Amino acid sequence: GQPALDLWLKQRALSNHRKGFTAVMVVQADHRVIGYYGLAPTAITPSALPRSIRTGQPPDPVPCLLLGQLATDRHWAGRGIGTALVRHALERCVQVSGLIGGRALLVRAIDQQAQSFWLRRGFIPSPNDPMMLFRSLQDIALSLEAEGPR
Repeated sequence: GQPALDLWLKQRALSNHRKGFTAVMVVQADHRVIGYYGLAPTAITPSALPRSIRTGQPPDPVPCLLLGQLATDRHWAGRGIGTALVRHALERCVQVSGLIGGRALLVRAIDQQAQSFWLRRGFIPSPNDPMMLFRSLQDIALSLEAEGPR
């Protein structure tokens, strides 16, 4: 539904995946992509993190994970694809952080609707940019554990 997300999928996703820049996960139906997201490592300056995530004396930069380009086909909206993709991404982030470390998951909201989506899921805006939102990986792990397996 979002032109920028459609364009990224068509022009950049496969190349970024093959080059190791982004791990791209897709959901297909009838040989058509109906949803996708990308995960990548990133590093953030401590001042960009919300205070609740920037505790103690963090390294500079702070290792984080980036959940980028999350999208679902508009014809599949309201069928739980986006919710399932988010859960899948959160589970993968917790697994990866257990292997390589990482303090938080970062998302960059492309508009107010996306910002609201992430705020409802416990993400906190950066003090430097309200469209850059974070959630600690520890908090994600605890919430997934509380929800139980799906």
